[in-house]
Amino acid sequence: MSAPRYETQAERDAGAAELGAELARLAAAAGVALPAPSDLAWCWAKFESDSTPDAAGPGSRAHLRWLRDGSAPHLTLSRGPAVLAQGGAPDLTAAVRTASTWLAGADLTATHRAAPFLHVEDWAFVHERTPLGPVELEWRLLLQRFEHSAHPWPEFLKPLWEAAFAEPQLRRLYPVTSHYLLWFSTTTDFPFERVGAAIQPFSDGGYLVRARRAEPAAETTGTTVASVGEAVALAVAALPPELG
Repeated sequence: MSAPRYETQAERDAGAAELGAELARLAAAAGVALPAPSDLAWCWAKFESDSTPDAAGPGSRAHLRWLRDGSAPHLTLSRGPAVLAQGGAPDLTAAVRTASTWLAGADLTATHRAAPFLHVEDWAFVHERTPLGPVELEWRLLLQRFEHSAHPWPEFLKPLWEAAFAEPQLRRLYPVTSHYLLWFSTTTDFPFERVGAAIQPFSDGGYLVRARRAEPAAETTGTTVASVGEAVALAVAALPPELG
């Protein structure tokens, strides 16, 4: 079974309305509360908790993606900027029940117990109790995109990210990525303050490491190396001395 095709905006709007009605019907049949979607398309629905975020932490969000092509509906659960749980649900009713539980304020432990199909990293349980700093959190969020995500990253990127994360001098810097290029910043918000080198992995193996000078346009040609260890070592060597 293939996903339906919507050629016009009117067809896409009708598909979105159909999905919204189906989710509301399943919630009513299951006897659970589900808020109206904050955003809706023919293949996904986004929900936000009705409660206002307070000093205890940010509000809860759920993103349900369903292509209607026979594949499992995918559910992503977040609080604030952090995706804390995600995975393919056995069916749409299970996804609706889980979203309702999460949006009602259940913690990760209770939600995971009720929905064991969700993947939850160990760091997420820690973050829920004591929030991680922005640098550590960004590393964790990006690394978890290799598995269980609705749109997982290609596997050839994984060795680079894992090796960079394992290197203390790089791990304390904010990771930034664009078109699979990995570079590092001393700040956590845009515009980022890039330092050191950018590393470009190749899908067929090898890495291009380009050190950056003070001016944005002044970049060296770069060095191509065969191993991820060599690439990370060059990135560390390119860090300014004052970073220690």
